[in-house]
Amino acid sequence: DKKNKPTQNFYWEVSTLGKGIALETLNRAPKQKVLLQFLSEQNQATKQAMLDDKFVNWRPTMRALEKKAFVEKKNLVVPPLLPQRESAPKVNREQKAAIDKISNKINQFAIFLLDGITGSGKTEVYLNSIVNVINNDQQVLILIPEISLTPQLLQRFESRFGGGIATLHSGMNDSERYDIWLKAKNAQVNILIGTRSAIFTPMPKLGMIIIDEEHDLSYKQQTGLRYSARDIALTRAQRLKIPIVLGSATPSFESLLNVKRGIFQELRLSKRAGKSKPPIIKTLNIKGQKLQENFSVQLLQLIDKHLMRNEQVMIFLNRRGYAPTLICQECGWVGMCNRCDHPMTIHEYKQRIICHHCGSERRTPAQCPECSSIDLRPRGYGTERIEQVLRRFFPTTEILRIDRDTTSRKNALHQLLNKVKIDQAQILLGTQMLAKGHDFPNVTLVGILDTDQGLFGVDLRASERMAQLITQVAGRAGRGKKAGKVVIQTQHPDHPLLTSLIEQGYRQFAQTALQERKQARMPPYTYAALLRATSTAVKFNIQFLTDIKQTLLQLRSDDLEILGPAPSPMERMAGQYRTQLLLVSENRKSLHGALDYLLQRIDSFDSVKRVKWSLDIDPQEMS
Repeated sequence: DKKNKPTQNFYWEVSTLGKGIALETLNRAPKQKVLLQFLSEQNQATKQAMLDDKFVNWRPTMRALEKKAFVEKKNLVVPPLLPQRESAPKVNREQKAAIDKISNKINQFAIFLLDGITGSGKTEVYLNSIVNVINNDQQVLILIPEISLTPQLLQRFESRFGGGIATLHSGMNDSERYDIWLKAKNAQVNILIGTRSAIFTPMPKLGMIIIDEEHDLSYKQQTGLRYSARDIALTRAQRLKIPIVLGSATPSFESLLNVKRGIFQELRLSKRAGKSKPPIIKTLNIKGQKLQENFSVQLLQLIDKHLMRNEQVMIFLNRRGYAPTLICQECGWVGMCNRCDHPMTIHEYKQRIICHHCGSERRTPAQCPECSSIDLRPRGYGTERIEQVLRRFFPTTEILRIDRDTTSRKNALHQLLNKVKIDQAQILLGTQMLAKGHDFPNVTLVGILDTDQGLFGVDLRASERMAQLITQVAGRAGRGKKAGKVVIQTQHPDHPLLTSLIEQGYRQFAQTALQERKQARMPPYTYAALLRATSTAVKFNIQFLTDIKQTLLQLRSDDLEILGPAPSPMERMAGQYRTQLLLVSENRKSLHGALDYLLQRIDSFDSVKRVKWSLDIDPQEMS
């Protein structure tokens, strides 16, 4: 039986000879010294996966130590079933109620929304809920929004259970992905933790699906074949007649409405697990203030105060790069992308300006291409620039920046996060990568530098995303024994959305916003589909979308509203012009019926030959 075949895992440990040598004898081989010291400090043989997380390119160094007989490679057999390794911590009353309700629905279709504030112990509910599934010889699929969350979640599960756990994500090569896919298909994997595309993995004994951070935009594939992993998971659970758990501290408006309609069963976790308390959140009015390099004096003083107490500080800015725009002070020239309707972002370290939409880049110009002036200046701040500012203000403080630019190397993110966890960094600076599920017990102050864009964004969901991001980032503060504080710099401290979020919490904010959506006949109270045409000329797009509109008007449907054709918010991207048509209906069946009617006829249009087109059901972004 393939399922019961033990799997082999390779481990490394210090040999008897290695235990007897003084580390100083390796002073001339510092990499060997560091690696041997690390292995010596472990209580047991060390997994190769752990070494991958801790060290870059460690294998040549390990081979050198093996040649000297200082280390030994072990081939340990791990049973495929999940023997419990670590006793589960005691759960509180709310957690137990959630676990019991989920466990009572094993082998039945049920949708649970696990709505728990940050730090309330949602992962512990997951861990306890799957025990009965595994004991029933079934599999569990856990979806997470980011690759960065994979190692820490894997560690939580492995510390509780034994083997039979695997991960699947885009950071793996094709061979690794195929190996895991095959094991899942052959039921040799009991628990599969993966990102969006893992939803398509065949699992013949699937008994439960868990979607962590269910609100996250990462679950929606925005290019190519557009799909929602969350919605596919719901359909898969329904067809298999198994329970599905959607977890979040900031549930999507769609999920909250489904709770209200009785489609989802809500499980509330209103208290933080353990003794930690939610942080205090305050706004700092910076309107009219003279900022010091994008920081208010008050925030700088607070940072200094927390650092003096040997506590960690997190600074959040959801904009990578040095600055979002390069401007000529003489003639007003702006460094725009030649292929997109958007400025290029300055990356000072690379000495390049890069378009974050199409990826095109060029060397940062030394003089203005319009007037030849050398007075070119950055406008605005990105994380790279803020890092330099913080180093000037706090020159003796260890600062770590975490964004896509600093984590592009394999295992770079895990190494940076480990430094934070062992207090090797006092200030942690980063983008939304920091907002998702990370646990930093010594972070007591979170400074949020720019939220105003979300208050006035043109996108339907801009305020919803803003509220989710603020709440998630704020949840990183005060997760240990010390109290946490969150400071939001804003020029609009009295904005009703911001005051509602801070004074009454995400839940009340969402209820108010949902009422506004209902009055305006907007999703989730209506259903939408976005048809987008892309071509070398706007006229081709207009003709194609007009043909679509005329075809749909033949239905004479009172349930269908057709908006457009209209230019996309970013009309030109990657050298192509983009135009869109929005379909809205209060009845999903009517919307899908209209789309079925259209799709049967669309290939007969002459205009279809000149465009590329896409259909996005329930679009999450209109850009």
